[in-house]
Amino acid sequence: MDKKIVWISEEEMQNKLNNKIKEWKPNFSKDGYIVAGEGEFEYKGIFYLIKVLRYYNHTNRFTSMSSRISDKHVVVEYPEKTKSLKALISSIEEDSDFLYHDTLHSWNDNMTIEEQIDECHKMAHEDIDKVKSNYFIDLIQEKILSLENLKVELIKIKELIKKVECE
Repeated sequence: MDKKIVWISEEEMQNKLNNKIKEWKPNFSKDGYIVAGEGEFEYKGIFYLIKVLRYYNHTNRFTSMSSRISDKHVVVEYPEKTKSLKALISSIEEDSDFLYHDTLHSWNDNMTIEEQIDECHKMAHEDIDKVKSNYFIDLIQEKILSLENLKVELIKIKELIKKVECE
């Protein structure tokens, strides 16, 4: 597997932008993102995607958002082959952002694209390291203990209901 980001040419990005502007319909947004580059990576046997997205609007075309130094930002996503792992983790940890991050934060505003890409690799590696550690095992054990405690409370409530019904 090639471990690099495959970049889209400026010409192709301009063509995609022109098409988005041409296909625009009333009541739809006049801004958005176009993929500028992407790559699939593997860390400790788990695959993830890095995508570089380029912001546009109909007025200024490709332009930076607010105070950012770049018109691009970077996201981490999961590919189809990691979807079942993502689903499992989401069932264990509610609102999980496992392999789903971006650099659209104020602390990323002054980062170059290369720095944002490095930041996304770091976030993906941290997520994967959690899988390879006891993090999710500990979380499951906490949930089991919580359910066992709830079961005790359920039994108490049932006994209380029976007692009240008998009176």
